[in-house]
Amino acid sequence: MKPRHAPAVLAACAVAAAGAAFAPAIGVAGALPAPSEPTRPRLVLFVAVDQMRADYLERFRPVFKSGLKTIAERGAVFTHARYRHACTETGPGHSVLLSGRSPRSSGIVGNSWYDRTLRTRVNVVADPTVRVLGGAGRTASPAYFDGFTVGDMLKTRSPSSKVVGVSLKDRAAILMAGRRADGAFWYEGAGGRFVTSSWYVPEAPRWLESWNARRRADAIAGLVWERLIEDPATYVRLAGEDDAPGEGADGRDKVFPHRVGATPPSHEFYEGVRRTPYADEMLADFAIAAMKAHDMGTGEATDILAVSFSAGDAIGHAYGPDSQEVMDNYLRLDRTLGRLLDEAERRAGRDRLLVVLSADHGVMPLVETLKAKGIEARRASGEELSGPVERALAARFPRATGLLADPEPMDCVLDREAIARQGLAVADVESTIREALLSTGLVDAVYTQAQLVGPAPADDPFFELHQRAFFAPRSGDLVARVKRYVYLGGYAGGTGHGTPYDYDRHVPLVFLGPGITPGPRDVETGPEDIAWTLGRLLGLPYPQQDSVTDLLPLLK
Repeated sequence: MKPRHAPAVLAACAVAAAGAAFAPAIGVAGALPAPSEPTRPRLVLFVAVDQMRADYLERFRPVFKSGLKTIAERGAVFTHARYRHACTETGPGHSVLLSGRSPRSSGIVGNSWYDRTLRTRVNVVADPTVRVLGGAGRTASPAYFDGFTVGDMLKTRSPSSKVVGVSLKDRAAILMAGRRADGAFWYEGAGGRFVTSSWYVPEAPRWLESWNARRRADAIAGLVWERLIEDPATYVRLAGEDDAPGEGADGRDKVFPHRVGATPPSHEFYEGVRRTPYADEMLADFAIAAMKAHDMGTGEATDILAVSFSAGDAIGHAYGPDSQEVMDNYLRLDRTLGRLLDEAERRAGRDRLLVVLSADHGVMPLVETLKAKGIEARRASGEELSGPVERALAARFPRATGLLADPEPMDCVLDREAIARQGLAVADVESTIREALLSTGLVDAVYTQAQLVGPAPADDPFFELHQRAFFAPRSGDLVARVKRYVYLGGYAGGTGHGTPYDYDRHVPLVFLGPGITPGPRDVETGPEDIAWTLGRLLGLPYPQQDSVTDLLPLLK
């Protein structure tokens, strides 16, 4: 697919006349001449905020005072950024951000999927061939990711450049850092330590061991999460009532103040930390330590630090996007980001720092909030889908067994060997499952693999989103689309994401740096467009990949 803003003259003029400071000019007849020695950033600070909806940046802007205020006011804000794939989860989203590759190209179709060879579900970054370093936890690497990132190309072209990814989640840190990074570091609830993988280094770095020796997570014990702003009316105006129906997946701990359950060194405590703003504050401290340890932003070679803040995902799942808890978390993240930006600017200099902000996905409003607005919405469990499928198969094929290798109803994997062995037709099994899913009233469409590799029907606006999420070796034989405003979490409260609907796909996208004019950009775009633009800002011949819209001429 051709980009919407790709004329070479337009791109060349934008780079040479405005784009500038960071990018080499494209030699085109009639274009303005490029600077003889283009100055590129010493440091790229890439910020991903897990589950950040696009509306948060404007909705809470009146009470932002630090980092998010700076980004919103000094950045080029692309207000219509939407993911172009249907599998809006953490793994796929983070795999797109710095690669520009959709799941159909990278193979990252979810946080997990059924491996037909191993005959079990696998995690998106799990890798039994590597070691976890710095503490206990999952052995992880980018081995499943089929592709490369801007950081990978930067390391190839400039070996002295440093590329580091950090997050509270392994999949976020690893998929942003890429294959050739100097390190990817993440927090593990098994001990409350930050760890890395032997994919990147043979032994735990000394600075990492020193950091973990401080037991930073333990300092969160006993803290009470109160509202940051004393005026409760501000929270009601910008968010809603504190004890809204549907808040709290477990039906408890629904109002301020909130306390971290249990005490260190219990696993319950270390995992509970994730659902507080203090987790992101700890992550920022760690990111600054990583920046110093790798001496990032001080030389002429460009470095990339990718930081994914994850507390908002846990908080958003529990309380919903219209909660006071989500609002307060972003007020605190505003301060936390301010500290991180200050350190990055101190090291690189304001005129040599490039900042990019985006998110991996959005989130659906609470079902109860939607109902209060007169919108039809409902909660449902996976059993409400898998049960009808099992009963339909038993009725249609009463003597057959083991027809499903993985019964996940939204991404159903058939056992084709079992089907053939029992003399059944795959098409008959597929049609039975499709009819059963559609009969539940929870599903709008069910696609087969044959359909997903074929032409898009004219009457299905979601089909291409599912095509971009489809990777045959890892996707199901049947892929279902849940109805709008149906939450399949199976909980009495809380909410989720993972659909192709706007509330899950619409995310912030901001570029901030010298030569970039502040203000909103009213153009359809998506996170797939970031890497192509960022790569060229760094003077790299980064390919278009699955990008559609050329952001480069739009930065000025």
